[in-house]
Amino acid sequence: MSVFKRAGSPYYRYDLVFEGRRFQGSTKLRNVKAAQRAEDILRAKLAERRAGIAERKPMPLLNGFGKQFLERVKPEIRPNTWRGYATSLRVLEPSFGSKRLDEISADEIERYKQTRMERGLSPCTVNRELACLRRILLFAVRLDVLATTPFVAHKVKFLRENRRERILSFEEERKYLAAASQPLHDVAVLMLEVGLRPGEVCGIRREDVHLFAASPFLHIPAGKTANAVRDVPLTERAQEVLRCRLADVKGGFLFPLRIGNGHDEGRPMNELEPAHARALKESGIRPPFRIYDMRHTYGTRAVEGGTDPLTLMRLMGHADLKTTARYVHLSKAHLADAQKRIERYRVEQEIIEAQAHPSVQVGVQ
Repeated sequence: MSVFKRAGSPYYRYDLVFEGRRFQGSTKLRNVKAAQRAEDILRAKLAERRAGIAERKPMPLLNGFGKQFLERVKPEIRPNTWRGYATSLRVLEPSFGSKRLDEISADEIERYKQTRMERGLSPCTVNRELACLRRILLFAVRLDVLATTPFVAHKVKFLRENRRERILSFEEERKYLAAASQPLHDVAVLMLEVGLRPGEVCGIRREDVHLFAASPFLHIPAGKTANAVRDVPLTERAQEVLRCRLADVKGGFLFPLRIGNGHDEGRPMNELEPAHARALKESGIRPPFRIYDMRHTYGTRAVEGGTDPLTLMRLMGHADLKTTARYVHLSKAHLADAQKRIERYRVEQEIIEAQAHPSVQVGVQ
């Protein structure tokens, strides 16, 4: 018998040799048969490790793992993105918090979508929550906690969003800029002129501005994707804004955080909504109109001005052309002009063909 008791102890101990190595310890069991089973289990575990079979760890619950996810990604993502994930996680927890990660199936997610929509939530809101869940599960895959997810297997579809096509006219732009206080005015100009994200404008540092280069540009050192890191050529209007900012600011950030009547020069500003709401009220521009719509306006004007989608993708720092297409809302007039150009081309080609082949009658099919 390989399990035994020491004098004065009620517990059985084990003493075994596996591949030349001795293992000793207490089973913490009083029953001899139970102690022998415990020793057999230990032998099996040792054999599995020798064969390279990893011991399976308990699958974590979404509740605890979600908090671990937030802690790990906080240094890697923007504060606003992190706050969005934290908010979405709180919404997800009542439905998924007590479930183990491998229990979150495509059917469970589909029921969640239906419930949220029945409560009157917009597709955009539900999609943000699903995006958070997808990111958490992908984080589990990266840590080898999960082998795959319903999202990776393409078993979950995001909801179709009714995107608002809100593009500023030039008259609305003039009214908005006239009503906008500083620093919102300068943030708006840079978004409209060179298509920056609000966070990219607020995070501009002195060393990022290169006004004396052969072609003046602004360096964006970080962003949502690898393509967000880029050098953005500057228009004359954008250069003037940055030139004035460089002359006025004392610290590293061109748009420092406002605190009371002063500024914290070591931190970028992070709140534009109150000033935006006042500008909308004073300008009389009808809602809905978000700050981010100025970036949409830049993208649409660029395409209507003849910029090809690939170039625009680089200028705006998008990860792929699909994202660029989402930001560009071509006006009906522009689409009508395109149709007329196609029509003219067809007529011209018909005439050329008819001249080359006199027997062919133009317009006869």
